[in-house]
Amino acid sequence: MRSLRAQPLRRQLFVFILLLLVPVFAAAVWAGLATYRERVADLRNQTEVTALTTAAYLGREVTGLNRLVENIGNARVLEALNPDERRQVLRRLLAQRPGVVLNVALRSGRQGDVVRADQSVGAVPREDDWRAVFTTGKRVISSMQSDPSSALRYVVIAYPVIDEDRSIVAAIGFLVSLQALQNTFASLPLPQGSVVSISDREGRILSRNLDPDRYIGRVGYVIPPSPQPRSEERTSLDGVRRTYVDVPIEGTPWTLTVGVPIAAALDRTMAWSTRSFTVFGLGLVGWLVVALVLSQRLGQSVSHLDAAAQRIAGGDFAPVERKPMATREFAELQDAFGQMLLRFNETRAALDAQMAEERGVRQELQSLQRQVIRQERLAAVGQLVSGVAHEINNPLQAILGFAELLQMQGDVPEAVKGDLRLIQKESARACGIIRNLALFARQQTGQAAPVRLTDVVVSVVELRQRRLETESIELRLEDHSRQPVLAVLAELQQVVLNFVVNAEQAIVMSKRQPGRITVRTRDEGNRVVLEVEDTGPGVPPEHEPKLFQPFFTTKPVGQGTGLGLSVSYGIIDSLGGRIGYRSAPAGGAVFYVDLPAAPA
Repeated sequence: MRSLRAQPLRRQLFVFILLLLVPVFAAAVWAGLATYRERVADLRNQTEVTALTTAAYLGREVTGLNRLVENIGNARVLEALNPDERRQVLRRLLAQRPGVVLNVALRSGRQGDVVRADQSVGAVPREDDWRAVFTTGKRVISSMQSDPSSALRYVVIAYPVIDEDRSIVAAIGFLVSLQALQNTFASLPLPQGSVVSISDREGRILSRNLDPDRYIGRVGYVIPPSPQPRSEERTSLDGVRRTYVDVPIEGTPWTLTVGVPIAAALDRTMAWSTRSFTVFGLGLVGWLVVALVLSQRLGQSVSHLDAAAQRIAGGDFAPVERKPMATREFAELQDAFGQMLLRFNETRAALDAQMAEERGVRQELQSLQRQVIRQERLAAVGQLVSGVAHEINNPLQAILGFAELLQMQGDVPEAVKGDLRLIQKESARACGIIRNLALFARQQTGQAAPVRLTDVVVSVVELRQRRLETESIELRLEDHSRQPVLAVLAELQQVVLNFVVNAEQAIVMSKRQPGRITVRTRDEGNRVVLEVEDTGPGVPPEHEPKLFQPFFTTKPVGQGTGLGLSVSYGIIDSLGGRIGYRSAPAGGAVFYVDLPAAPA
């Protein structure tokens, strides 16, 4: 890909067109295959609909014969008629079924005479057919028969004629013309090469629309008995692959088979594909011509602009030579090049002077910032030690010493010793507070060492506990941290103290006493997190981006310098940690510190 980017625009365009043709051709092939599958599915549906419709028609014809026999009337009356009168009745039956019935014959009794409706048709039911009707008393459908004199092919459907005593007095046989059934297949809307045939249980073909003389009477595909239509693809006797639908004809032992060549789906798909690819080819040729012409014009414009860019990269900032461009966009780009060079030359001179001025201002600002940081630390120490006199350390030591001596005397009551222990405990606590004040007030921070946030928080709590109690503010400690951090204790004390003092002032200024300040510590993997949450009003959204900027404060004049959070930010950033703010769920503020844990 890198080598392609180094080629001229015209060659890149040609390569991209070739690459674009791959998915286009793949999409065309996929569309052709999808269309072919759709055409096969359409053929299968068409075949099934045709087979079901034709089988229903043939079943209706056979059902009509059943109704004719049921409507003959009184069997004894029919038996009493003479041969001419019987022939008249049979002719009326034949006239009612002119479609597929070739002739109607009636036999009176097992050995009676046979009367035919049409004397010109010599074909009559065989003796076996009459015998089967009188023996079983049920309808009999014969195998395929033919009349040598007329080359007619037919099957006999014979019915018993039963009187009131349920006795068989006669038998009537319908000669169904297979040619007539075959003629109905010619009007079916099927593609060329489609096959419609009727076969019996043994698979013997009784009727077929294609090459009937060649295949009728032969045993073809034996269709397993099934009450439902069957659909499958198979090769027929003539060697053509077709999709077949086999439908049982109701009331008969026959099966209607409709087969449509698979090649018909391919022909339909090819017709669609030919039109589509012709349109696609014409569009592609036009696209290539337009792309080549456009690439020629664009290449000239790009070459001119590239030469100008190379000249600028070499340090020559002279104005760009104007030339006719291929498009309006390139002309505007050429003008923009000229304007860019003009403004660049003007800006470069101004920047040189401004950079020299800003360098001096930056040095002065850094010096002032160091001074302000020192002043802020001194102000914090002054606030801590307000009201606390250093001289009380000596009296406290005396109190602590005498309390220990009095406890050593044996004649002191036990109740008094308990009070002495309380005096000793509180005196030691006061000494610890003074010691933390002295440590925090040091100007030199010293070397970084492993420090536990628990120790930092406890020292700050000792300093601010009494002050918070006087302001009706509860200080809650949730200490779950076990890992130390690599830092300077005094610096972390300053950060935590800033957080606690800010939370205290926010609660007092909003007059939300009694309030609560919660200090939390916890370990998160190899990080140690400290959070200070208050129940004050929180920080307005417009002030959040400026919280850690130097000299930004929302306190009244004389109550804050705006440097506490900025100094804390510098301390935490120097330790490789993160400092930030978020709103508390109850509406207050949460200031947090995230520091890396000290290595083991």
